[in-house]
Amino acid sequence: MRSGGINWLAVIAAAIAIYALGFVIYGILIPEDRLMAMMGSTEADKAVAMSRMTFSPLMPILTAVFIAVLFKWGSVGDAMTGVKWAVVIGLASAVPTLLYGWVYGGADTNMTLIDSAHLLLGHIAAGAILGGWK
Repeated sequence: MRSGGINWLAVIAAAIAIYALGFVIYGILIPEDRLMAMMGSTEADKAVAMSRMTFSPLMPILTAVFIAVLFKWGSVGDAMTGVKWAVVIGLASAVPTLLYGWVYGGADTNMTLIDSAHLLLGHIAAGAILGGWK
């Protein structure tokens, strides 16, 4: 299903992969009490976060869409090139954005490292899918 030179099924698959990685990291691998402690969250903070969960697909969708656009512009045509450029995009944009919270907002170092790993792994998965899916 292509439109505008973008394979939208690949975009959907990439967004699902990013979302699934987040679920595994934050929902399975890290116990909830440990996660809340690293984030410095209270039960009230958790309630606010849970009220916003309907928006949670937005970030993976936007990430997948804009990586797809960049790949179209850059004529990325295979999975390995997709991975390479996804790492560059993640290190040039996603991770530095997270670091603002660590530097200026006092975010927990371990949480920042976990969030950075999540974003890089998500970009890598999306890059492989978007680059390799013909």
